[in-house]
Amino acid sequence: MPRRSPPTAHDEGQLTDSDSSPPRGAVTPPSPVTVDDFDRAHGEAAKSDLLWQVSNRAYGHDCPTELQAWGGTTWWTLGRFVTGLRLSPGQLLLDLACGRGGVGLWLARALNVNLVGVDWSAAGLRAATDRSIGFVLTGRARFEVGDMTATGLEAESIDGAICADAVFFAEDRIAVFAEMTRVLRPGGRFLFTADESDDPDRPAAVPDWAPIIERGGLGVVTREEIPDWAAQIKRMYDAWLDNIDALRAELGDESADDLINEAHSVGPTLSRRTGVLYTAEKRGRANTN
Repeated sequence: MPRRSPPTAHDEGQLTDSDSSPPRGAVTPPSPVTVDDFDRAHGEAAKSDLLWQVSNRAYGHDCPTELQAWGGTTWWTLGRFVTGLRLSPGQLLLDLACGRGGVGLWLARALNVNLVGVDWSAAGLRAATDRSIGFVLTGRARFEVGDMTATGLEAESIDGAICADAVFFAEDRIAVFAEMTRVLRPGGRFLFTADESDDPDRPAAVPDWAPIIERGGLGVVTREEIPDWAAQIKRMYDAWLDNIDALRAELGDESADDLINEAHSVGPTLSRRTGVLYTAEKRGRANTN
């Protein structure tokens, strides 16, 4: 999962005196979420069969169960990733804030591409490495510690990138897209899922990702609303709370309290949020050699 964004991380997306003020939601207050929270989610909590069963039932037939992804990645989302990336066999896909790697590994297998996953959670990266053998051949996937705004990857080394339900954790969102501008080859695409909201009570809310994407140097190709996004997440939160005693017995108090806190803090805001999937592209002609 993503690391908090340092304020000077985006050279290409750095504002100048002549620029207008950043779009709303471009830079947010420090997040209370820490790497320990993500290590706990990707480590002990992710070992719970009951948690995945409860969450999967909430999504029903829309849930690709083998992913075991914390975000709301559905078959619809995977389909859009497959068609929107426009990757050819053997090219390199980046799974940004990859967590336990399920989404990127599924795509690497489906598209016959190589994969690099970047995340700040050591527990997530260990799980992704262990799981990779179930999806792709040895040597086709690697996972590295990094930040959404500073991946450590070489410039113009990536053919396409995805980020499932994580961009909003960054404090400097422009820097995320500036980093994608840096690492993508010309013509490469970055697809991500997030939500949009003009909720005045949430300083981190983003009413429109497009100006943030463009300020980071990418061009917007498409914006699509994710079908049944809020309803599916609400069903998942309700399922967690309905089964919280059993989950607490299996996960322990700390992880169970994490589930309760997320359900109680995010759940009431869902009616004011819209789930979206953006396709963005690095300008320039792709190298077809």
